[in-house]
Amino acid sequence: MKSVLKIFGSLILAEILTLFINLTLSFSGHLLLRMVCTVCTCSILAGLCGQAGYSTAEAHRKQHLSLKKLQISGLGFISSLPFLICWILLLSARQNIISAEFYRSYKLLCAPFLNLCNMFSTDVSALTLPVSGLITLLIVSFLPMLAFCTAYYMTVHGKLAEQVMYRS
Repeated sequence: MKSVLKIFGSLILAEILTLFINLTLSFSGHLLLRMVCTVCTCSILAGLCGQAGYSTAEAHRKQHLSLKKLQISGLGFISSLPFLICWILLLSARQNIISAEFYRSYKLLCAPFLNLCNMFSTDVSALTLPVSGLITLLIVSFLPMLAFCTAYYMTVHGKLAEQVMYRS
């Protein structure tokens, strides 16, 4: 239960930070600035989810608790779940099952991907979002899971990021 709370706390913090960055830098419509902002906001999301994975693994290691790979993947999936639910709703809006205006809400609910959304379509209607944009948003929805599971695995197996990054 503590692990899930850490994950959701990290997601809320990432949402607040990335929304602040996006709203601060939204004055420019240049593609280069949108790309840089997207990299920054996705990095914040990945970093905070990685931190949640690290702290969860540290707590489990101190308690001599070992989780199976499926359980670790389940915790990682929980970190991606809000983005996947929003993506399913976005797909429903694209298919006119719910209001196509949901795209505006999607951009705010999934703040780390706001500029990525704007690169595909600046309109507020999901009907203008191309299929390639929809697929890309699905793929990046798994970024929190990847960050969480990678950090958890590296921490449990005693590998420090410095050892992996700075190999000679």
